[in-house]
Amino acid sequence: MKSSAHTTAHSAADTALHISLEGYTALPHGIKSRTIRPGLALSIAHPEAGMPLKTSFEIDDAPIQFGFTYSGKNRCVYSGGSLRNTTHEMHSGSNGIFSLPKTRGVLEKPDEDPACVIGILATPEFLRTYFSDTMDQLPRELRTRIDETSMDPMAWFGSSSPTKHHLLGQILNCPYTGGIRRLFLESRVMELLALQLADYVASQHQQSPAPALCPEDMQRIHHASHYLVQDLENPPSLVQLATFAGLNEKKLKLGFRQIFGTSVFGFFREHRLQKAHTILREGNRNVTETAYAVGFQSLSHFSRAFKKRFGILPKHFLSNQRRLTIP
Repeated sequence: MKSSAHTTAHSAADTALHISLEGYTALPHGIKSRTIRPGLALSIAHPEAGMPLKTSFEIDDAPIQFGFTYSGKNRCVYSGGSLRNTTHEMHSGSNGIFSLPKTRGVLEKPDEDPACVIGILATPEFLRTYFSDTMDQLPRELRTRIDETSMDPMAWFGSSSPTKHHLLGQILNCPYTGGIRRLFLESRVMELLALQLADYVASQHQQSPAPALCPEDMQRIHHASHYLVQDLENPPSLVQLATFAGLNEKKLKLGFRQIFGTSVFGFFREHRLQKAHTILREGNRNVTETAYAVGFQSLSHFSRAFKKRFGILPKHFLSNQRRLTIP
């Protein structure tokens, strides 16, 4: 893989995750990588807070990547190959399976908020060791990438789930060292790999492939996503959002599923919970103020939603953050 990069940075305190990185190799642009098994690697991209990032890339031969956006947001704009003029926007909870040979473009973290992206990189040879006797049971799109009979790009977006988020959190915050650490990370990576493959296979068997969106419709969906989260206290209705985008409701909902891997409501809910997480992490507002700031009218509803998403009540999260900042 050949790459060149231009990075713009602004000084700021790093309020991002505390990630345990023992045993990782440092790469440019805040990326850490480590080998899990021959043919299987784990990477963590964690640019510092206050650092918008813009990195150009050119890929010749690519492994199959299982990508997960743990926090923040980023986008990939393709300028070459069959994905030319396509944009993929990822936010916290976005995940998918990607194979992008003969592709080039630009990867951007457009704002100054911290971001964390986890990638599991598997060679076709590694995956063939598990599916050599059952290759015909895999959907054709993935099967032809594993047996290397297709070099076309593949991009599938999965559904977010508490289980995936929990496994990612365990990978980022592994409490062990040495050999136990290697065993722990290998077990979590393999479980996450199996979970993502099961999600993919189920999605392909349960529904017919949705018609691809044209570049113009994709752009309309991206504009709609920005409009949707401009005012978290007074979001537009589905009808208003479709009118703004110039699409009918069916295509709007389909577009959100294809591009963001979730429903319109799921996208909005994830954005405001991430916003609440950021506000509480900064420690300048209490839980009630935070709930109202992101559009929740019921404090109990906010607390339940926050705990379901992050595994901790907002009042406990805020208390932990304030304790960490005490000199």
